[in-house]
Amino acid sequence: MPVSWIRDPELQILVSAKLVTLPPELKATVDAHWDSILVRQPHYFRGPVLSVETMTFSGLQWIIHAKFTDYAHYLYSRLQLSSSHPYRVRVLFAAALVMSHDRFLMAGVMGPDTARPGWIQSIGGSPIFQDVTHGVFNPIRSTNQELKEETGLSPETLWLNRDPQVLGCTVDGNGSVAVAVGYFSRLTSVELKDLIQQSWESAPQIHTRRELADVVAIPLGESGINWMRNRRERHVRYLERMVRELQDWHA
Repeated sequence: MPVSWIRDPELQILVSAKLVTLPPELKATVDAHWDSILVRQPHYFRGPVLSVETMTFSGLQWIIHAKFTDYAHYLYSRLQLSSSHPYRVRVLFAAALVMSHDRFLMAGVMGPDTARPGWIQSIGGSPIFQDVTHGVFNPIRSTNQELKEETGLSPETLWLNRDPQVLGCTVDGNGSVAVAVGYFSRLTSVELKDLIQQSWESAPQIHTRRELADVVAIPLGESGINWMRNRRERHVRYLERMVRELQDWHA
């Protein structure tokens, strides 16, 4: 399915105070599906997942309305519900796009205990309730937290040449949204990879079962898309579009 790019640093994500409420029959099916998953993957966590309800353009900025559901609903939706189903989860999350001085995007290779082992995707993850203040989702807070959890690093340790900033978002054919948050580092891709590896090695008790098994450097622009397509590992759909668009932001 095609993935579109919306270049809007001012985009706003409004989150309802109400959670997604499933009809009783569907909820029972989701619960049973989750129980069967736990037999094979007992470490899975039924945490919050943000799902897009509507997405509109006000004339000045894009506005997204979303609600929280949970990971069990998301997994069931991804595997069992069609894109037109009224309870299909159109997941929304923020991606920490750590870019090196030599024009590479630092991305993660998912670990063996994740839902997509071996896949290449951006650093980032599902928003939590604390990422929402007064009904507004803060993508930068979310990516700062995910950056810390997945790499052990903070914006201060990345040697950024500007503050983290929202660049826009991708929207795939199902309506799922990946908000792009740019981290523009003064370090090279080799230096950034070494920094992450050192962080993992210095805190093994924290990263014993870390989400990322490795980190890779993807060239920005078309060469990066070719790089991903020639890899043995699979990669998430939004990543190609982000790599293509990021070459202009980094110029």
